[in-house]
Amino acid sequence: DIVGTKVNAPLSHYTDGVFMLPMDNVLATKGTGVVTSVPSDSPDDFATLRDLKKKAEFYGIQPEWVSGFEPVPVISTPAYGEMIASALCEELKINSQKDRDQLAAAKDIAYKEGFYNGIMSVGEFQGQTVQEAKPRVHEQLLASGDGFAYAEPEGLVMSRSGDACVVALCDQWYFDYGEASWKALAEECLAAMDTYSEDTRHQFELTLDWLKQRACARTYGLGSKVPWDSNYLIESLSDSTIYMSYYTVAHLLHRSLDGSVTGPLGIMPADMDDAAWDYVLLGKELLAGHAKVQELDVLRRSYLYWYPVDIRSSGRDLIQNHLTFSIYNHTAMFPKSEWPRSVRVNGHLMLNGEKMSKSTGNTLSLRESCDRYGADATRLTLADSGDGIEDANFEEVMANAAVLNLYTLMEWITEAQKALQQLEISPEQAVKVGDIALRPTSSPLTTVDKIFNAEMDALTIASGADYKKTMYRDALKNGLYEFIKSREWYVNVTVDTGMHPELLRKYITRQVIQLCPITPHWAEHIWKTVMSNPDSIMDARWPTDLPSDPDYVTIAIGDYIRKVVKSARDTEAALQRRTKKTEHSHNSNTSKTLDIFVAQEFPKWQEEVIAVLKTGYDSANKKFDKKKILAELSTSGALQNKKVMPFAQKMQQQVGQFSVKALHRAVEFSETSVLSDIQNYLKSTLGYTAVNVVNLASCVNLDPKQAKAAESAVPGKPSFLIYSH
Repeated sequence: DIVGTKVNAPLSHYTDGVFMLPMDNVLATKGTGVVTSVPSDSPDDFATLRDLKKKAEFYGIQPEWVSGFEPVPVISTPAYGEMIASALCEELKINSQKDRDQLAAAKDIAYKEGFYNGIMSVGEFQGQTVQEAKPRVHEQLLASGDGFAYAEPEGLVMSRSGDACVVALCDQWYFDYGEASWKALAEECLAAMDTYSEDTRHQFELTLDWLKQRACARTYGLGSKVPWDSNYLIESLSDSTIYMSYYTVAHLLHRSLDGSVTGPLGIMPADMDDAAWDYVLLGKELLAGHAKVQELDVLRRSYLYWYPVDIRSSGRDLIQNHLTFSIYNHTAMFPKSEWPRSVRVNGHLMLNGEKMSKSTGNTLSLRESCDRYGADATRLTLADSGDGIEDANFEEVMANAAVLNLYTLMEWITEAQKALQQLEISPEQAVKVGDIALRPTSSPLTTVDKIFNAEMDALTIASGADYKKTMYRDALKNGLYEFIKSREWYVNVTVDTGMHPELLRKYITRQVIQLCPITPHWAEHIWKTVMSNPDSIMDARWPTDLPSDPDYVTIAIGDYIRKVVKSARDTEAALQRRTKKTEHSHNSNTSKTLDIFVAQEFPKWQEEVIAVLKTGYDSANKKFDKKKILAELSTSGALQNKKVMPFAQKMQQQVGQFSVKALHRAVEFSETSVLSDIQNYLKSTLGYTAVNVVNLASCVNLDPKQAKAAESAVPGKPSFLIYSH
C-alpha cells in the first residue's frame, strides 16, 4: 500500500522527496520494514535501483518513480573512490539483486572499507572520517527530531513458549562503563595485571575499547536489590564482580552455607550494616558506639591479610562481561594496592577431540573419570590437556597411559630406593638391584654425572617457572617427561660404571616434589611409604639448592654427546647403504674401529663467509641484506669456491631458525676431553672394538682415508671414519 508514496528522506540530496520502492532484500520484520536507499555505497541498493530502472513494469512501479534519481557521492574511499557500490558490482559481476552471494561479499567489503577508510564527501561533516562523522550524524538526527532511538534483537530470539521476542521499552539502570576517567583506571589496572598470555590481554583490551553503558538491573530472579530502587535486582554478571572480597571474612561470619550457623565472632546479619562493611572492606572510620568494634577489627585484619586477589581464574567467554566488569568495579571501590593482580583465562574442555555433548553421549563427569582412572591420573591428564585460551582436550587414551606411567615410575623409584638402602650398608661397594646399578658413594663426579646434575637443575628451574605461570602442561613436560628422559639417558650411559648414589637420591626427591602439585596422592605415597620420610610431602618445600641460572655449558656438553652418538650411527648406516650389505659390510661378527676427528678451527673460507654474513645482517629488522652479501663475496673472490653459496644459504636459514646466535659458533668446552671421558660408553653403545679420538690440531700423521674423513670436521661437529679388521 505504501509503494509509490512520496516521502522526505532526512539529509537526502533530493530535497523534493523520493518514492517508496520495493526491494527483495528488505525484511518486513526488521524495524519498520523501510530503509533509506544509498546506492552510492550499498551494493544491494545499487543493484535494486538498476533493476527497477530496467524492469519497472516487472516490479509493478511507475517509471517516473525512479527516473532522474541517480546515485549521489556520500563517502570517498582510497580503494574504490566515491562510488564503491557500482565499482564492486562491476568487479564481482553482480547483475541483479538476485545475486545474493556476491551481494553479501560486496556488502562486507563496502561496509568495512567505508567505515575504516572512508571520508565524508558531502554535508556538514564533509572531510571527516566516517568513524568520526557517524556518531555526530546520529546526534544530529536525534536533535532535529528526524530520528529516535530504537532497539531490537540482532537476530530472531524465541522464548521457551515458542514465541518470537521483541524489545520492550522499560526503565533500566546502567553502569556507565567506558566513561573516560573510569576507563583510564580500568586500563591502568589491566596494564599492571598478569594475564599469563598475550591473547588474553588482547581480548581484554578489545573489550575495554568497545564496552560502554551496560544494563545491570531486572525485576525478578536472584540478586541483590538496587540500593536506591528496591523495585529492581542487580543482574548476576554485574552483581558478582567483587564477591571474592567476601571470601576473606566469610569463615568468620558463618559456618554454614545458608548462614544459619553463626561464625566464631558471634556476628549477626543485623550487625553488618553499611557502616560495618565500609569499615571492613574500605577502611572507613566507624561511627562511635558501634556494638561490634573488636569483632570488625578482626574482619578488617582478615580482609587485609587475604586481599588483593592474587589470581582470578575463569572462562574466556567471561572476558567480554563479568571479568571486565570486575576490573572496572575494583578500580571504582578499592585503592590501587587492592586491585586484582592477575587473571587466568582458559577455554572449554573437549573430550577425545570433540565437544562434550549429552545428545551424542560424548561426556565424562569428574566423578566418572576418578572412578575410572583415579584422581591423580585424571589430574595429570587435565594438566596435559592444555593451558592456553584455546579449548583444552581431555584424551582418555592419555588417561589410560597416565595410570601405567605413574605405576611404572613408582616401581622404578621403589627399586632405586632398595638399591640406595643396600648401599647404605656398604657405602664403598658397588651395588646392583634389578636394573639399578650404583657405584660407591665416595666416587668422584664424572662428566656424565655433571651433565645429568645440570640437566636436573635446569628442568627443575623451568618447571618451577611453569608452575608460577600456571602453565601446567609445560610444568608436566619439564618436570616429568623431560626429567624421565634425562634420567633414562643417564642410566644408559652409566650402565657399565653405575650411577652416582647422591644424584639418584636427588633425582627421586626432585621428581616426587615436581609431580606433587599435579599428582598429590601418588607423591604422598612415594614420599612416605617408599622413601620413608616421617612428614607429609605437603610440608616439603621446592628445592632450595638450585643455582641462580642453569649450567648451559655442561648442558651443551650433554647435547654434544647425544649428537655425536647419533652422527656416528648415521655415518655407519650411510656406509652400509653404500656397500649394499655385501660380505665386506660391517656385521655383528666383525671387529670395528671408530676414529673421531675433532677440529679446533673452522675452515678459513667458512670464517670469511661468517664475517660477511655478520656485516650484512640487519639486527633491527632481523633480515640479511642479500645484495650486499653477494657483492662482498663476489668482490673477495670467495664465490670461486663452490661450497661458499650453499654454506651461506644454510647459515642464513639457521639464523632464521635459531636467531643470530647461529653465527657465533665457538665451542665453550674441550671436545677432545669430553670424548675421551666417554670412550668406554661410545664403544659399548655403538658396538665398536675401539674408539679413537683424534685431535686434528696436534695430529699430522694421517693416512689418506683418515685425511679424507677429517676434511668435514668442524668445531662442535666431528667427523668419523669406520673400518673393520
